[in-house]
Amino acid sequence: MQNFIIVLPEAELTSEQRAKGISEELFKISRPPHVRNPRDVSRYVFGWMPHPETDENSPNFGLFALTVDLDYQIYVHPENNLDGLLALFPEVLEEEKAQLAAYIGSSATGRFRFGDIIPSTANVRDKAYMETNGWFPVEDGFDQSEVVE
Repeated sequence: MQNFIIVLPEAELTSEQRAKGISEELFKISRPPHVRNPRDVSRYVFGWMPHPETDENSPNFGLFALTVDLDYQIYVHPENNLDGLLALFPEVLEEEKAQLAAYIGSSATGRFRFGDIIPSTANVRDKAYMETNGWFPVEDGFDQSEVVE
């Protein structure tokens, strides 16, 4: 089932920079840069999408959301480094970051469910919420929310 996490700007990073960074850092858990084949083209686990709002005074202007699968299994490479991922969450308390790092590092099966590591500061939203809040606009008579996935 597709869900969304609206990524807010934090510190000096925009919403877009954080969304891309989070997806890329999640990918690095499985494939750290030093073990990748130079021909690898994949860099991200999840995609992202912008809110279509164009009014700079709107609270949704400039926001991006990750499109996520909460049940997606992320494999843990033994040489992964979580520093980059944890740095993208300055709003998360250090204690919670330590718990997330320990959970990922102690994964008995060598993988974990993405939905189990979402920080308490993040809000997972469903498609209905996103539609209600204007993330899927109607353009030229074509309603994107009616697309069958």
